[in-house]
Amino acid sequence: MILPVLEREKVNLDLPIFTLDVNLVALREPSEWPSEMRGLAPLEWNYFEAGAIELCVTPVTAFEITKGQSLQALPYTAYQRLKKTEFLKARPPGTTLALSEHQSNILWGGIRDILWPGIAEDQLTVTQRADVTQLYFHSISSGSTCSNSAYLTRDQNYFKKRRDIATELGVTILNTNEAWEEYSHRYSLYQPTVQEIAYVHHQQQYYLQQLSTRSSAGL
Repeated sequence: MILPVLEREKVNLDLPIFTLDVNLVALREPSEWPSEMRGLAPLEWNYFEAGAIELCVTPVTAFEITKGQSLQALPYTAYQRLKKTEFLKARPPGTTLALSEHQSNILWGGIRDILWPGIAEDQLTVTQRADVTQLYFHSISSGSTCSNSAYLTRDQNYFKKRRDIATELGVTILNTNEAWEEYSHRYSLYQPTVQEIAYVHHQQQYYLQQLSTRSSAGL
């Protein structure tokens, strides 16, 4: 395995469980990140180096879900494709939402109406549908089932609606700084040094390069 962390087969439910907004996946050096992202680096270190938290991004993009599908079938298609991901397969029984087609429609439509009230499915932009997809995945995988779970984002639309999201979905919305402040104390997470943070970032860049090389070579 290129990424050592992929060797783990089961999610440890005693650990904090975070889903990252894809816009938080940082490619620049940590020293160049904006101040509102300063909590991301220690969270990543505690995931990659200590295995003290669970951290993931949405494994299926909105484009992949919608490709070749009618908008009417979209919620259940998204659910079926998410179920096939290794992340959901690794979740212990009873920790993910089991949805019928009707229930998946209700959940998807409810999330859409919270994030983008008054906008019909066929009127959503690509970005708006991506926001729905990410929160949909998090709700299914842990957000609505685990009390130690949170969706991490910088997107202000999520924060404007986070009270409604918590009430209607049982999902916690935090930025990375809030997550670090709250969970580092509760779970005694390690505060890495600048050098340790830089090492993890460089390792991630190396792994990404290896993945890109293998993908280009058809391996």
